[in-house]
Amino acid sequence: MRRKALIGVLSAAVAGAIMLLILTSSPAIERSQTEQPEVKYFFSGDSGKVTQTFHIPTRNWKITYSVQATDNSFFKFSVYREGSGAPVAEIPDLYTTESSYVIVDGGPGDFYLVVTSSLASWKITVTSINE
Repeated sequence: MRRKALIGVLSAAVAGAIMLLILTSSPAIERSQTEQPEVKYFFSGDSGKVTQTFHIPTRNWKITYSVQATDNSFFKFSVYREGSGAPVAEIPDLYTTESSYVIVDGGPGDFYLVVTSSLASWKITVTSINE
């Protein structure tokens, strides 16, 4: 009789431990169905240009820029939504070497950059931001 009682107690303890593990285990983290893969676009030059149109699938995105200036250099860029005449974002005029970034809250959509540059080489990376 003691043996049956001991087996019953042990079975109840194991079942309780299993239930406790199931209830307290953290849920698996699943990728959201709406989460977009990160996209990146790279542009560079040493004079002004209008970039090719690029697609941003997210609301917010980041533009990282790096400018190597010389004497009498000038650099700036503006972001435009395709089909719109008003800029979505602009950086102020730069006359010195600088690396920085700007967060744009204007997506999703198709955009392009208008870069104005004289005597400065530059690189721009556009990256979508998943939130």
